[in-house]
Amino acid sequence: MSQVDASIVTVAYPTLQKQFHVTVGAVTWVGLAYMLTSVSTIVILGRFSDMVGRKLIYTYGFIVFLLGSVLCGVAPSLWFLVASRVLQAVGGAMIQANSVAIVVLSVAKNARTKALGFQAAAQATGLALGPTIGGLMLGVLSWRWLFLVNVPIGLIALPCAMLFIPRSRYLAPRQRLDWSGVVLLFVTVTSLMASLSFADRFGWSSPIIIGGFALFIAAGIGFLALEGRVANPLVTPELLGNTVIRRGLFAAILSYLVLFALLFLVPFQVERGLGASTATAGLVLLSLPLAIAVIAPFAGAISKVFGGTSALLVASIAIALGVVGIALAGTSFAVLIVGLGVAGLGIGVFNTINNADVMGAVPAHETAVGSGMLNMARGVGTALGLASGGALFVGLGGNSDVATTVQSAFMSSSWFLVGAALVAGMLGGSAALRTSRLLNVEGRGA
Repeated sequence: MSQVDASIVTVAYPTLQKQFHVTVGAVTWVGLAYMLTSVSTIVILGRFSDMVGRKLIYTYGFIVFLLGSVLCGVAPSLWFLVASRVLQAVGGAMIQANSVAIVVLSVAKNARTKALGFQAAAQATGLALGPTIGGLMLGVLSWRWLFLVNVPIGLIALPCAMLFIPRSRYLAPRQRLDWSGVVLLFVTVTSLMASLSFADRFGWSSPIIIGGFALFIAAGIGFLALEGRVANPLVTPELLGNTVIRRGLFAAILSYLVLFALLFLVPFQVERGLGASTATAGLVLLSLPLAIAVIAPFAGAISKVFGGTSALLVASIAIALGVVGIALAGTSFAVLIVGLGVAGLGIGVFNTINNADVMGAVPAHETAVGSGMLNMARGVGTALGLASGGALFVGLGGNSDVATTVQSAFMSSSWFLVGAALVAGMLGGSAALRTSRLLNVEGRGA
């Protein structure tokens, strides 16, 4: 539900602009408000969940999300809608901060990757269905139903969460929340996300964007310095200093960068480069998240057959080969669809195994913080993919009305994504190798 809602609103921008008589820039805040709030609060909510109960916060997350959805559906003005999206995003962050943690703590270690594969498949399905459902609803119903549709879904999910999710185990000690860390982390993430989101509008060299990145660096350094000194850190030095977690998170950022850059760039190639319709672009693009949804549940079996390190490296090579196929597809829709499918298969395997490696390195009493860090990495990767992919594409001539120029810009932008996929593979593979060595040492010690 939260994944569908993150993407469903993108198709409604023209309708909302006309409904509220505002600029395109103003209406994009409907999406930005959700993304900024969700990514900047998710680790904070993870720490709180680890102390008071993951099931508790997860369940209340549905209530907050449903309330925000109702307020969005009845919004009388754009800024009321934006404020309601902030509330909705807090509910979504309460859910997402605990989803991976609940899965990890509810299954045996040897089934963890398989279980996270089903969770990844659910996310990919939501990502794929969002624009499709949104387009259908706008065709037959009011835009308000883009948000009100969450109400019946949530009313089914809420009692299911209460009845079937086990009570929280391995809680962290209840301590005073590190409010200075909360503020610094919020400023760090928000300044980065806002700078990436608005760089295209104001220009990468504008004082506003440069100032935003400077604030991100300063706040980030301040946060890291603070967490090493305070008695009850928001993110413990053990998590920040763990090599497996660090490399896994950077690998996750790069893999999501590739995913969302493709989701952004391919429609331009299909519509402007190949002269096809928006509907055709949507159908072509559907092969990417569907491939993720199909393969992710089998990532655990793949990891057992090939080993975590080899599986991650092969998956990253599959992503790179898929993007190479996309870049060289030319005017062939078949090759483009196959390339997207191959890249999706690689992303589905890579993210599932990498997430399992990261969560395997997180202590049981901090699983919600670990889950929040993974979701934050996804948000940062999303913003980086949209910003870097868009800037590179435009800089290479993607805004041109000449089809061959658009195709050339798309091809050149794709080579950047090939490099990002291979670097992600090296980071994720090295993290998996380190995990394997640590397990071997522990096994010999036992």
